[in-house]
Amino acid sequence: MIRPLRFMVLAASLCALAACSPSPTAATVTRTSSPTPTALPSAPQASPTPEATSVTVHDAAGGFAFERPASWVVWQPNEHSPMTSGPLLYLSTDPLLPACAVAPSASPNPPDASGSACAWPLRELEPSGVLVTWWTSRILQPLPSAGTVVETNGEQARWNANSPGECSAVGADETVTVWVPIGQPSPLSNVAFTACLRGPGLAASEAAVRALLASARLGQ
Repeated sequence: MIRPLRFMVLAASLCALAACSPSPTAATVTRTSSPTPTALPSAPQASPTPEATSVTVHDAAGGFAFERPASWVVWQPNEHSPMTSGPLLYLSTDPLLPACAVAPSASPNPPDASGSACAWPLRELEPSGVLVTWWTSRILQPLPSAGTVVETNGEQARWNANSPGECSAVGADETVTVWVPIGQPSPLSNVAFTACLRGPGLAASEAAVRALLASARLGQ
């Protein structure tokens, strides 16, 4: 289920920033810390098989439309203040903490006292697990010129992977970051995609993430 209100706010922010900042400068984006959720982690589930990730379904939520592996579940993040960076949508092979995410059809949890969503919506990925997050930096950032060329939102973008990168916080072996082109007249964006991948089976997970990116469209 698409949440139009969130994208109306995001679109408004884009217009305002594009108009008021003709020469934006790069800003370092960091995840906002938040208190550790008190909810107990859900019971582990079986790791996805290559067959499970090869079967895809069309889905749309949070203002995105995409083809996802049938075993990857869509989650709605907690709300966050429009003045802060924060998650827009999660996909995960693992169950997420109820204090940090709900089903797309449910009302999202409110932000914490600082206006932030959870820094991470789970404590640790299971083996072969994947956690995908589309998120907003709020402030427009220059699209990177380094990295492997991939397609997303109908345009070329750059795939940058680090091992383990920031996703080591949830036990992942690799962090993939892609800034999403959003149709600005200049090469700027405030929407990014992060995938946390845990082995074994990193090659299969990477292939599934690339297919997801290629299918994804913003504002659908």
